[in-house]
Amino acid sequence: MNDPKNIYLRYKNLYRDIIFGYSEERFKSNKKKIYIKHLNDLETGQSERKYQDYLFLGKERGLKTEDESIEFLIEEGIWSKKKEDKIESLEDKLSNLKNTKHKLIVKAQLSQLEAEIKPLSDELYILSRERTDNIGMTAESFANKKISEMTIQSSFFKDRDLKQLFYSEEEFDYLGQIEVNEALAMYGEMVSRKFAGDELRRVAVCPFFMNVYVLCDDNPYNFFGKSILSLTNFQVALMSQAKYFKSLMSNHKSPPEDYYKTPDKIIEWFELQSKTADAKNSMEDKGEAGGKTLIGANKDEIKSMESGEEGVMNLNKEIKKHGGSMEFEEILKMHGL
Repeated sequence: MNDPKNIYLRYKNLYRDIIFGYSEERFKSNKKKIYIKHLNDLETGQSERKYQDYLFLGKERGLKTEDESIEFLIEEGIWSKKKEDKIESLEDKLSNLKNTKHKLIVKAQLSQLEAEIKPLSDELYILSRERTDNIGMTAESFANKKISEMTIQSSFFKDRDLKQLFYSEEEFDYLGQIEVNEALAMYGEMVSRKFAGDELRRVAVCPFFMNVYVLCDDNPYNFFGKSILSLTNFQVALMSQAKYFKSLMSNHKSPPEDYYKTPDKIIEWFELQSKTADAKNSMEDKGEAGGKTLIGANKDEIKSMESGEEGVMNLNKEIKKHGGSMEFEEILKMHGL
């Protein structure tokens, strides 16, 4: 079982990277340490503009666009319209299922939906990989490669102050493909693993972060001392998640102590309450009767779904019946838990 101390240490380290605006990494081949700068919105915008320049250059060099390549492959019988339609159909199905997933409350229902999503995702991955292998180099993939290399050259530094570039332009031009691939893989690992998915959400709900965030009055400048445009993309995302979860925490009851063992349990608790509140409001708007049962809900989910007002009303009556005091186990028993 994961040690809560180790879990929170991991997110403290990630939090440190976000605050400093860079990540420390080390090359596997030569063990040299590097500092990878996190990009801000302006730098990302410049990359997007540069992408268009490289896209134009790729076309000028005779590379087909992705759509043109697919059309050519279908005409030559290397790829099929049937497979292309299948990819589009799978993407639509997965999009609809993921939208449904966001609305579900009960974990058992979520697990059932995830079981439906996985084989579709696997099938889409295999088809997309087959298509990519057949397409080869396109104007878009050429532009993406050039942008990735440009990002490496401008984001890798020798010092933590991010003053001395790890590669000069001339040094980078003379790098072998193996060295370039290792640098690209390292940067991709940072973006796709360290800061991907729900990692920033997990940092946002950690007590060591939230205890500081509540003092800044939801103002990023009060937290970082910099304008929003100067913040890295990860810093902006963290502020956005923090504001969201602070709102949930302010409007819903706190989880039991054991939920603080992992960030995932904290997120689960507050989002379950938020979804439950939305579902109840929806039922009230439609004039549906209260007291509906959520099939498949477990004990912890039922505990978190109980509204604060209902709990106070029933609890006051029951406490009076028990002579003015009740043990926690008796309160759970009262709710059939």
